[in-house]
Amino acid sequence: MKYFYLSAILATGILSGDEPSGTLAFDDRTNITGSISSFDSKQKTIELSSPALKGKVNLNTKRLIELSLDGESTSPESDHYAIATINHHFNSKRQDTIRGRLVNLDDESITLDTWYAGELTLKRSMVTALDVYPQSPSFYDGPNGLDGWVSSDGDIEESWSYADRSLISKSRNGIAREVQLPDRSMISFQVEWKSSAYFHIMFLSSNSDTNYLRKGYSLNVRRSYVQLYRTGPDNTRSDLINKTTTNLRNREKATIRIYLDRRKEGTSAVFLENELLGTWTDLDDTKGFGDWLHFVPQNSQPIKVSQISITQWDGTLPVAEDEKNKSATEDLFQDMEGQTILLANGDSIRGSIDKIEKGKLYLKTSLGDIDLPVRRMSSVSLGDLETKAEPRMRAGDVRAWFREGGFITMDLLSFDGQSLHGSSQVFDKAIFDANAFSKIEFNVWDPDLDRFGSNFEW
Repeated sequence: MKYFYLSAILATGILSGDEPSGTLAFDDRTNITGSISSFDSKQKTIELSSPALKGKVNLNTKRLIELSLDGESTSPESDHYAIATINHHFNSKRQDTIRGRLVNLDDESITLDTWYAGELTLKRSMVTALDVYPQSPSFYDGPNGLDGWVSSDGDIEESWSYADRSLISKSRNGIAREVQLPDRSMISFQVEWKSSAYFHIMFLSSNSDTNYLRKGYSLNVRRSYVQLYRTGPDNTRSDLINKTTTNLRNREKATIRIYLDRRKEGTSAVFLENELLGTWTDLDDTKGFGDWLHFVPQNSQPIKVSQISITQWDGTLPVAEDEKNKSATEDLFQDMEGQTILLANGDSIRGSIDKIEKGKLYLKTSLGDIDLPVRRMSSVSLGDLETKAEPRMRAGDVRAWFREGGFITMDLLSFDGQSLHGSSQVFDKAIFDANAFSKIEFNVWDPDLDRFGSNFEW
C-alpha cells in the first residue's frame, strides 16, 4: 500500500451523487476534495475518491490538519438545551462542550439525549459545568472565509481579505459578525500588526454599521496601553480597565482572551497572553445589548486576526480562587445536603435529585419534595473544580466541530464518511452522525504542525 502527500492544490469541481464529501487540508497547504470512504486509525490513513486522483487512494494522515465536511444538519426543536462543559486536557485553554436534552443526573454520571449520537452518558467527575438554556446558544470557530462578516463601509472585499484562516485589513474600516453569546462564554483570538499595536475590539455591540460603539463593550489597544469601557443600555459609560502593559512591547502579535459572565453576580476578565489585564463584576449584561463582534484597525497599518474561538465557559477564571470569596449561595446552603441548582429567574435551590422524567426534575429537599421543568433551570453546581479529573490526551485524538457550535475531542476509531466511531474517557464509546460536524481536526496535540498558517506572509 502506498502513502503519499500532494504539494499542489487540486481543484476537482463539484462531485456527483450522494456520496459524503469533504476537503482534506495538510500542513504543506495541500487541499484535496473528494468522497471519504474509510479511515484506518492503526495505519493512520484515510481512503478518498477524487476525480483528480482517478479513483480511490489512501492518504497518510500524519500531516493532516483537518477535514472540512460538506453537508447540513438542523438540530430538532426541544423544550431545553443542556450543555456540559468538559474539563480541559492538561494545559489546553479550550474545553469540549456536549449539547443535548438532560435526561439523567446522579452522583456518578450525566446523561444527555442527543440527535447525533443518541444518549451519551458522561462521567460527572470530568464535567466542570452543566448549563441549561431555553434556546440553543451559538458558538464560533474560525475564520473560514469572509462569509457571514460585514464591513462598516458596506464593501467587505474592499476593506478586508481572507487568507490561510486569517482576516487581513486593507483599510481602517472594521469587520463585524453577529454571534449570540450565552451567559458565560470565552472569546479568544490572535491579533498581528505591522508596526505597533493600534486597534480595538467591540463585543456585545448593538450595531454592525459603524466603527464606533453605541451600546456594548470596547477594548482599545494603543501600543502598550489597554482600555476597556462599557456603554450600557441606558447610555451610561463605565471605564473598567485602564492599564499599561509591557507585554505589548517588542511584539508583533498577541492572543487575547475575554472571559465574559453576563450575569450580575458573575466576574468577567481580560487576559493578554497569560497576563490578567483586569476584572469587572456587578454588571447585568443579560438584556439590552446586541450580538455583534467587531475588529477595527485604528491606523493605516494592516492587522491580521486569526484563531477566533467563542466557546462555552464554566465561569471559573484561570487564576487561583480566594477561598474567602465564596458565594452567598454556598454559605446559605452549606449545612444542607445535595447540590445547588440555579434557576433561570435567579433563584437557587438545594437538594438531592431523585430522577429526571419527561422534561421534569424531581428533587428531594429539607423543605419537601419538589418537581420543576428542566427548561426553568439555569445551571447545576457540580462540586469543587480541584477534584475534577482531566481527560487523557491520546495520540489518536481528533477535535470534531459541531455545526451548531462547540466541539468534542475523541480518539477516532473509524470513519466511513457517514458516521464517526470514537472513544473518550468522558463518554466511553459512541457513534456520531457525521452530519453533525462541520470539520474534524487531526493531530490536535502535535505542536510541530503549522496549523493556522503562521508562515503566511501578509
